[in-house]
Amino acid sequence: MVFTKDFFIILNFSFLLSFLGVLLSVAFFTLVERKFMGLMHYRKGPNKVLLYGILQPISDSMKLFTKDSLKIQSLKIFIFFMGPLLGFFIMLSMWSIYYYYYNYFFLKLKIFIVFVLMSLSVYSFIFTSWGSNSKYSLLGGYRIISQVISYEICFIFFFMSFFFFLKSFDFFFLVKLQDFLPLVFFNLIFFFSWMLMIMAESNRTPFDLAEGESEIVSGFNIEYSGGFFALIFITEYGLIMFMSFLTGLFFFGSDFMFLKIFLFCFLFIWIRCSFPRIRYDLLMYTNWKICLPFSIMFLCFVFSLKL
Repeated sequence: MVFTKDFFIILNFSFLLSFLGVLLSVAFFTLVERKFMGLMHYRKGPNKVLLYGILQPISDSMKLFTKDSLKIQSLKIFIFFMGPLLGFFIMLSMWSIYYYYYNYFFLKLKIFIVFVLMSLSVYSFIFTSWGSNSKYSLLGGYRIISQVISYEICFIFFFMSFFFFLKSFDFFFLVKLQDFLPLVFFNLIFFFSWMLMIMAESNRTPFDLAEGESEIVSGFNIEYSGGFFALIFITEYGLIMFMSFLTGLFFFGSDFMFLKIFLFCFLFIWIRCSFPRIRYDLLMYTNWKICLPFSIMFLCFVFSLKL
């Protein structure tokens, strides 16, 4: 294939449209979450801003990005502002692999690239907590860094399992494999283990211990305000949507992908409304005694099939 100038223009334009679509989806995902949580709490939720609150995310984003960011004297300025920007860049880089029909670069390494980007995301938490120079943000940073690194061990075994199974790091083979029967029917127990792992990786209830309001006020993002505060939560919700995409792709194939992303995002909201925050020792117990053994078992099962 010849890579002409027009090809690169179309490629860049496609990426730009995809990123704008992700940002708009994140904005209205927050609206859906607030509306559904309102229903769960027997209240209306956002209903004032134009057409029963439909444009509430646009109003909130304008308010946040037009506010000034606090510049406390004790901050490590470069590290403080680098954290949210790094997390936002990693989230957009993850979403770029979704458009594999337009992405010809590193075509056969997509699963490997996903794992590398997920491993790099921990640095954004290091920068946000360390740069704030606050004891509460440091405590939240310690929690989320140990949590993310612990659960990444399970992800290593999971991605190794798919590598042994597919003998490739490309999503295309994974999609073709599930044309007739989704993989979730082969290992239902590992599907539930995977759900625990992605909730811990995305720092969501019941694993949102980095933002324990009753213990560490707001955790690693306590000193942020304005646009950088918005970037942190855009990154979080963008990762939730990407994890929903990976779950649908790994276990249910590529058909009706937008519907699967919506259903798994809705599951994240439902779990947040239904479950309390877990204790930190139980969080680590869940990783080392439940998720990790199932990940190793799944790897051994796949490896035995290939012998």
